[in-house]
Amino acid sequence: MVRVSSIVTILLSVAVGTQAAAFCQCLYADGSHCCVDDDAPGGCTAVCMNAVSVDGNKPCNAGGKYSKVSAWNGQFRTACK
Repeated sequence: MVRVSSIVTILLSVAVGTQAAAFCQCLYADGSHCCVDDDAPGGCTAVCMNAVSVDGNKPCNAGGKYSKVSAWNGQFRTACK
């Protein structure tokens, strides 16, 4: 029983840690991916409000539109300035 509870505790810790490491994926007005940045204390809307993609210095221009992505997926996306 102790082993089962230890395994459950470890799995819950990993799940909570993964959720805490969420990133903001700022979107273009059409809903396509613009860039990814850390989730700041002000929230993703604030992060994405004036976000600019490092690829070609193109602004997202979606008024703060975003979706959450995990750290794993965020590392493969274009970063925001």
